Amino acid sequence: MRTHYDVLGVPATATAEEVRAAYRQAARDHHPDAGGDPRRMRDLNAAWHVLRDPGRRAAYDRQLAGRHGAAARPAPPAGGSGGGAWPLDADDERRADYWAEEADDRPLGETRALSGWWALLPPGTLLAAIAASAGGLVFLSPELFALSGGLFVLAFGLFVLAPLRAMSRKP
Repeated sequence: MRTHYDVLGVPATATAEEVRAAYRQAARDHHPDAGGDPRRMRDLNAAWHVLRDPGRRAAYDRQLAGRHGAAARPAPPAGGSGGGAWPLDADDERRADYWAEEADDRPLGETRALSGWWALLPPGTLLAAIAASAGGLVFLSPELFALSGGLFVLAFGLFVLAPLRAMSRKP
């Protein structure tokens, strides 16, 4: 069974820069747009995905050491239904990079919460729409039903707009 190091043609002791250079050279040679094999490019991308990240690479190296060590046993996949090593086959849907992603608990990016009235406006508008609907039912008032419809539309817009505002704020 070929390892990601074999796919890139580097030793397991290769530095991050050596891995990067090997991937770039192999990608130039095997990219489908340059007449290369798409399956080979998928294998290269899977190897690069694991070996470029120090955390994923460390988990992969531990898995390889466990597979080759006599006393050590490979770590079971995170959340998997059974034991066993992380599959490395390109056609298998759950390769080592998948399991490394599953084990990675770092956030994708910085979390930015809304503050002040922007945090209260969307749920407040929704509650006002619900109250206007209830009032329209109690008093059988078409004006309150129309108001509640407008407030529901406004609440929907605010629930979409508020996260976009939070994302656009500078940290």
